[in-house]
Order: sequence, then structure tokens, then C-alpha cells
Amino acid sequence: MSTTDAFALARQRFFGYTEKMGLDQRFPGQSMPEHLTEPDRSVEVRISLKRDDGSIQVCRGYRVQFNDDRGPYKGGIRFHPLVDLAEVKALAFWMYMKTAVVDIPFGGAKGGVAVDYQALSLAEKERLTKRYTMIMVDELGSERDIPAPDVNTSSREMAWIMDTWRMIHGRYQRGIVTGKPVEMGGSLGRDTATGRGVVFAIEEAAEQIKLDLGTATAAVQGFGNVGSASARFLAETGVRVVAVSDAHGAVRDPAGLDIAALQRHVKEAGTVVGFPGAEPLARDELFAEDVDILVPAALEHAITEQNADQVRARMVAEGANGPTTIDAATILRSKGSIVVPDILCNAGGVTVSYFEWVQNRQEFYWSAEKVDEELRRTMVKASRDVFAEAARQDCCLREAAYRIAIDRVAAAAAGRGVQ
Repeated sequence: MSTTDAFALARQRFFGYTEKMGLDQRFPGQSMPEHLTEPDRSVEVRISLKRDDGSIQVCRGYRVQFNDDRGPYKGGIRFHPLVDLAEVKALAFWMYMKTAVVDIPFGGAKGGVAVDYQALSLAEKERLTKRYTMIMVDELGSERDIPAPDVNTSSREMAWIMDTWRMIHGRYQRGIVTGKPVEMGGSLGRDTATGRGVVFAIEEAAEQIKLDLGTATAAVQGFGNVGSASARFLAETGVRVVAVSDAHGAVRDPAGLDIAALQRHVKEAGTVVGFPGAEPLARDELFAEDVDILVPAALEHAITEQNADQVRARMVAEGANGPTTIDAATILRSKGSIVVPDILCNAGGVTVSYFEWVQNRQEFYWSAEKVDEELRRTMVKASRDVFAEAARQDCCLREAAYRIAIDRVAAAAAGRGVQ
């Protein structure tokens, strides 16, 4: 399934769950399923980027705002060649589901530019980011739509966005973005929040399936911000991380990879490939590793009906957004694997983004220990809510998470009036 099908996949799952929930009967005449699956606004723009050699490169840029029934739109910005409107819609949809699952007062949004960002110079990256912000500036604001880092973006890009907004409006608004540098009002712990949240969710799921993390093994697909942080925190809990992959390849060590050393290697080499002391592994062979936990932490549709049969892990913890197709999820469940869904598992990032937004509004900043404590509290509560709902409904964790999110957003929409 291509990324152009991502939004169709999201809607298909949603309607399958709402039909069982009787949403039309609970909210008669309000077209609630349609209200909750149509974005409020989709913006597609042309971005003309001046290259260092004076030439102009034309790129497509996007921002989708998807449901603000529970609060301002919230979602990252990604720069990647495969970005398209369908993908951005799906990501914005999943974001507002995610914020509802962990019960923070945001809606969903996502933005992106279809560009080979890694091929640009530093100056070109800054011009592209600031040009995107200038075009989208009327859509953004701390009470309206709050961007954050995503694929190929970081605190650096968030600083550029905040600076552009300040130059246009002539005033500071620190809450315009989250994930910005700490010295500019960012939150401690935000850079590793998604990975830490993944591990908090894994710990709760491990209790449910009686998995001893002190003797468990794991494989991590994708070694970017989320994957590397997940691997690090898993190792700190005692899990033996035996294989990791990135876009270039994979490495394995049955005795357990030294994650700190691997992170240093990636910083120098730009890839996990060639890590001293580890065996090379074909990238796609990672899914077949005989491990207890598999963490897909790259892009959408990593686990499909073509490779789901190869997965041997007892638990699949979705660090990425939409990494498992519908058919693949069915196969995994038939094999007895538990899937911790993305809208729960990777919600740590947006949760700490919320904490950052709160700190910006108060201009009172938290210690790293307080951020970690509050993140753990939020992720544990959300996880236990989802497990309890799954038990009540005799359904998978994904359906349980969707049920909780749909109930919360539908109640807010009905309370506001759907007109």
C-alpha cells in the first residue's frame, strides 16, 4: 500500500470502529462520523526555493488542520520527498486521535514539504523553512495551530519558524511552536519524549502479557529521533536490543548492541551500517528477528501483508505513525502478537509538547524530573485506560484506543454543536 492510501486507511479503520459504536444512533442527525473524518482545512501551496547557485526549485507545501473540537490544532512539520496531501491528512487525523487518547486539550494538524531536505545546504534549509512559515503564517498561532518537529525537522527548524513569526508580527509568542531549543523557551525532555513514551507504553503492555523486560529482547526499525531514543530507554530498562535498522541497512548483535556507542557511530557515519562488532543485516530482515519486542519507528506502512507473517515478536510497539496496515494487523493478531497502537504508543512527543505549551503560557519552566514524572503519569493512565477498554469490549488495543478517542471528541463536538 502506497503512502497515497494513508488517509483512506485511516478512514477505513475509523468507520469500521464507529459502525460498531453506533455513533449515528447516539448522535442522530448530526453526521458525526463524517464530521470527525473530514479535515477542517487543507492548504496546499507552491514554495519557490532559491538555491545557493541562484536557481529556483519549486516544491509543494502542505498544512492540514484536522478537528479543533477539543483545542488548538497541533502537529509536526516534515520535509521528505514522499510527502503528499493524502499522507499529511492521515497524519493530522491520527494526531487528533492521539491527543484525545492521552486526554490533552489539542486537536490535530500536520504539515510538510515534498523535498529532498538532506540534499539542501544549511542556508537553503533555513530559506525553505522560513519561506514555508511566511506562506502559512496566518494559519499558525499558539491559540490556533502549533507546529512541532517531525521527519527531518528538529529544534533548529522550530527556532526558525518562531523567529519568522516574530519578525512578521513584531512580538514574541513562545507557544507558536513546540520542540524548540530550551534556551528559547523549549521544554527539557522534549527531544526524547516520543521514545520515552514508547517505552512507558511498552512497560505497561509487558505487565499485561507477563513479559519480563529484564530478560526480553528487542529490534528497532528506524534509528532516527524516535527509534534511537526508544532503543536507548529500552536498554536502560534491561531489554537487550539485538538489531536496529535505518534507511541504509541494519546491524545485529545477539548479545545486545551498545546503544550509546551506536548513537556515536551514527552521528559520525550517518548510518548504523558499519557499526564495529555488529553483524550486517539486510534492512527488511529485521522484521523476522526472533525477539520479544519489535518497534517500527520509521515511516508509514512498514509492516504489510507481505511481511507480517515473518514477524516473530510477541509485542509490536508502534513508534511510527501508521506503520501497520489493516491486513498486516489482522495477521499479527492471528499469530498472537499484541500491537500497541501508534495513537497510544508514540503519544509521548505531543504530550511533552503540551507540557512545553503550558510552560510557555505560564513563563514558568519545569525540571527534567518533573517532565519525566508527568509524562509517565500521562502515558500510564492512557495505557491502562486502553487496556481496560480492550478487556470490556473484547477487542484489540487499537480499536480500544480509537473508541476512547472517538468518545471524547464526539462528546466535545456535540457539546459545541456541529454547525
